[in-house]
Order: sequence, then C-alpha cells, then structure tokens
Amino acid sequence: MKKHNSRAGAVSRRTFMKSSVGAALASSLAAPAVRAQGSAPIRIGNINTYTGGLAYAGQANLDAMNLYFDSINWTVAGRKIELIKEDDQFNPQIGLQKAKKLVESDNVDLIIGIQASNVALAVLNYMKQQKAFYIVSGAGTDAITWDRYPYLFRTSISTFQLSGPMADYIYDHLGKEIVTTASDYAGGHDVMNQFKGPYLAKGGKVLKEIWPPLGTTDFSAYLTDIKAINPPVTYDFMPGADAARFVQQYTEFGLKEKMPLTGFTMIDSQTVSAVGKSAIGVISALTYTDTVDNPESKEFAKNFKAKYKYAPDLFADYGYVGAQALAEALKMTGGDASNKDKLAEAMSKVSFKAPRGPFRMDPATHNPIQNIYIAQVIESGDGISTKILSTAKDVQDPGKKVY
Repeated sequence: MKKHNSRAGAVSRRTFMKSSVGAALASSLAAPAVRAQGSAPIRIGNINTYTGGLAYAGQANLDAMNLYFDSINWTVAGRKIELIKEDDQFNPQIGLQKAKKLVESDNVDLIIGIQASNVALAVLNYMKQQKAFYIVSGAGTDAITWDRYPYLFRTSISTFQLSGPMADYIYDHLGKEIVTTASDYAGGHDVMNQFKGPYLAKGGKVLKEIWPPLGTTDFSAYLTDIKAINPPVTYDFMPGADAARFVQQYTEFGLKEKMPLTGFTMIDSQTVSAVGKSAIGVISALTYTDTVDNPESKEFAKNFKAKYKYAPDLFADYGYVGAQALAEALKMTGGDASNKDKLAEAMSKVSFKAPRGPFRMDPATHNPIQNIYIAQVIESGDGISTKILSTAKDVQDPGKKVY
C-alpha cells in the first residue's frame, strides 16, 4: 500500500443486468437448468455490503472482480459472463432477501461475494436449502470452513489462517500478556476465539477481553480501561469505520508508543486513508498488501490503480482472486455452470499464482491454502506504506475446531 491518499471520486464499475430477452427465455423454460449452454450467458449473483461503514470493502471487492472479468473480456469457455449486483447493507435479513431474489427470480448460476460474516452465514443456510452454488470471496468466519457443504467454496481467508501466525508473532516478538478488543458480533467473537487458542497454547495470557458494540464512535471508556491495565501489547479487530475510529483514538490516547496496536486485517486502504499517519506502527495479519513482491502483485496493483485511482488492499485481492478462481474452474468445465458437481470438482482443483502469492484450493475443506503476511504500517517519504515483517507459507485451515 504505497503512499495512500484520499480516495478520489466515484469509482467506475461495470454491472451486467438481465436483458428482457433473457428474462423471457428463462421464464418460458420449465427447467431453468436446461437452457442452452452454448448461447446463454453465465449469470453470477454478487452480494456484498455497498452502503454503510463496510461499503468500501464491498466496493473494493467488486472493483477488482470487475477488473479481472475485464481482463478476460467477460467471457470464459466461449460464454459471456453477467454479474448481477445486490447490496446486503451489512444486514443478515437483507442479505437473505437478496439471495432469494438472485436464486429464485434472477435464476443465477451461483452467488459470489459477501464480506460480513453474519450475512455470509445467513445466506449459507438458504443456499444449502436450495442446493445452490456459493463462493465466499470475503467473510472469514471459520464456521464457513467447518460446514462442509459440497457446493460452498471460500477464496478469501479463514480467521484460523490469520490468527495462528499472528499469535506466534505477537508471543515471540511483542508480549506474553495481552488485552484483546473486538466488535461485539459474530465476526469479532470468531476472530478472538481463533487468536486466543494458539496464543494461550504457546503460554500467553489474556488479561482482559473488551467488546465494544458495532458502530461505537467513542472508544474512550475502553481505552481508559486498557491504559489502566497497561499490557505490553493489544490485539484488536473492528470492521470498516469502527477500525478507523479505534486506531485514531488509540493513537490520540498515547497508547501506541507504550503498547503496540496489533490486529486482524486492521491495515486496509480505508483505515489508512482515514487516519493517515496515525496508522504508523500498526501491525496486522493479512493475505495481501500492495507491497507483496511478486509479478502478479505488481501487475494487479498497477492496473487497479490505473482504473480506479486508489491502491488495492486485501479486500480488492479477495475479489480479484475470487473471480479468477471461478474463471479457472469454468475453463475446466468447458463453461458448464449448471452441473454443480462438475463445477465443485473443478473448483477443488484450482491452483494459480495470485497477487497474494501461490493460491490453491484445499479439496477437503474448500478453503484456500496460501501465504499469510505479518505487515506493519511505516512512514515512506511524505506518505505511508507497509513493510512485511514475516511470512507464513502455505497456511492451511484444518477444517474443524481445534481450540
């Protein structure tokens, strides 16, 4: 993430909607799955958060997804791709409504997206009822990996994968005792449970767990508590705008110099652009930052910044890799998206060089095997950048509860 500045202007994107001809054709068929493979487009339903505090993550995911589909001319195995976008508004019930619309009214071949873990889990239950194909290109809750629904794949990350390397790094380099702070919702509890397990197993001690509600604007009471406890280090997780406010106020309280602020995906374009140099020193576990040094990362960052005028972060990489993984699987099926068993078999075999590094799908868990980076925000000239402190290679989720 090199020299982040404020995000400029509205972001352009390409959204494909059903044509009236396609709608008439779909409604005239008794069995939608038998529509002609050679001529019909592959319809992909996209659900993510496009309003509210997590909107930037959903938009970055979509922007990068569109960037990848642009690179293949929105065509795979001779079939055009249509992307139908819906906003879950960070609300599980709305996400569920949008999933029903996409599956039952828009007759999509599959759904991809969803950053919020609570929304992803609500939609998962519906997709299982419908026996529908579902790719999570965002949410990290381990419950998704543990589910083992055969038509469910994740192309982003599990909390287990980030938490183990981070627990090791903190214990070995920063402190044997810690205070944790996380937003009080499904994602926050999952992150902290997965961190505590390996940290305690190494001999670490959690002095206190703090749970601010989602949407907290004033963290002063919680920060006062942390200051009084005076731990050697803290581990923190908040989504979206909550993270920016927490980092800013943590710095203003003068805590960062006394106790390093570490966290779960706490470094992203929105947080850094919102707090500026207040982010310097923050250490976070990530799948991607645009300082990852490989040809795919450099090309992705260059093309993304040229098109959207802001630097890609891990959420953008989530979307790009999700689109690429799907396209690679569809190549294997010859563009057949209706045979779910065939598509699932292909997705299980996906492997390629991604911006984040080597990516391959675990056929047992349907979760990626990939590198995890421990990165720190640093000052760079008149701006800021990130420095990768440590890399854990080929990290794999066990697919079951360990701690």
